[in-house]
Amino acid sequence: MYNVELEVFQGPMDLLLHLIEKMEIDIHNIPIEKLTDSYLEYIKQLDEISLENAEDYIVMASTLILIKSKSLLPKDEEADYIEEELVTKLVDYKNYKEIQSILSEMQEIRNNFGEKENEEILLDSKLMNMPAKKLYVAFKNILENSNKLRKLEENIRYRKEISIEKIREEIIFKIKSYDSKFEFEKFILNFQTRDELVAAFICILDMLREQLIICNELGEKLYIAAKDI
Repeated sequence: MYNVELEVFQGPMDLLLHLIEKMEIDIHNIPIEKLTDSYLEYIKQLDEISLENAEDYIVMASTLILIKSKSLLPKDEEADYIEEELVTKLVDYKNYKEIQSILSEMQEIRNNFGEKENEEILLDSKLMNMPAKKLYVAFKNILENSNKLRKLEENIRYRKEISIEKIREEIIFKIKSYDSKFEFEKFILNFQTRDELVAAFICILDMLREQLIICNELGEKLYIAAKDI
């Protein structure tokens, strides 16, 4: 049984993700019976605790019960489809949460740099086309593999002053110099510290929003190119 506080979850997807992580389940290979039982055990608390979006939790419970019941029968294509759809939604939600975590860190660092303090960083439709979405994933991977960055930061005795405006000028200069495009990962790794990396990424996001630059995917690499500079 999972004794958890309802208010920490933003909805049924958030709860499912929590249970999957708690049970150390592979999100791509979910033991649906085990997950359903844990989920149902949780929502029994709905009678005791007021929950704003209780209906959403109940709908998800019905979906899980349907998948579980069909999984006990001979092969059922409908059950397979519903389960695949649920896994896809869970993976998307997990990625969204990870990206939001990065954006929260970016907002904090942006405020520390004194840049656009009142402007929130949001995931909007202009940024969430496929190449731009992959920018977030690529940047997340860079941050996750930042052991080298930490070692560099330990060896740096002074803090290099950097602003988003300066980075913006550097991007424009780089595009004009090459008169074409440059590789995102190589450019972002020019910055030594984690704060500088995040500031550079914020700048790229701002320029994408303003449609001054575009993000193209060539093979497995992402490139930044001018649109209207």
